[in-house]
Amino acid sequence: MSKIKETAIGESKGFSRRGFLKTAGKAAGGLAAGIFCLKESGSLAFAARPEGCDVPPARYELRFDPNICAGCAYCEVACAQFHAGDADPLASRNTFTLKPVLDFIGVSALSANAPGWPQDLARATFAEFSDNELCQQCASPECMDACPENAIYVDPKTGARVVKEELCVGCGDCEEACQFNMIKVNPHTDKAVKCDLCGGDPQCVAWCPTHAITFHKI
Repeated sequence: MSKIKETAIGESKGFSRRGFLKTAGKAAGGLAAGIFCLKESGSLAFAARPEGCDVPPARYELRFDPNICAGCAYCEVACAQFHAGDADPLASRNTFTLKPVLDFIGVSALSANAPGWPQDLARATFAEFSDNELCQQCASPECMDACPENAIYVDPKTGARVVKEELCVGCGDCEEACQFNMIKVNPHTDKAVKCDLCGGDPQCVAWCPTHAITFHKI
């Protein structure tokens, strides 16, 4: 009677027990990582990202100095013009808010806050009491966590968190998630918009006449 050689399950198909255990180990590790991602982010879509939980850091940031801001809002206009081709304020990715403290006919805000840039007499607003809110390019971006379509990615050149418009469905989950209110759904396009650092050449910086907005490598 011939001797029958016992073969482990799977080995007859070229799949050894060691290979099975290795693959199972990787699967278990991936599942554990996915559970960790889900626990940290609370987002099924984010947990399923092929890149995993780690988000590359931003490489650049924008800074605003209210002491030399002229209150001209060129930053908003330049941003909208660059991204939408016109001055639609809904297309701007920064949020400039003028907060007048003194309101009278006299020197303009530009000449008051930025000597050397005189203008005609106008209603004066002191721009150091104004805000210009810029995207923080968060280390753990909640907008990215919340997006059910994985429509927000990291630009490898700048590290900016960028909306991929062709994937965005305009659900507004990112808008609700952002604690800084720096991402919003444009009602004209039904697409989320946020600062993308203009690919490394931010137009708010290029057009600011007093250099109140500056671009820095982190």
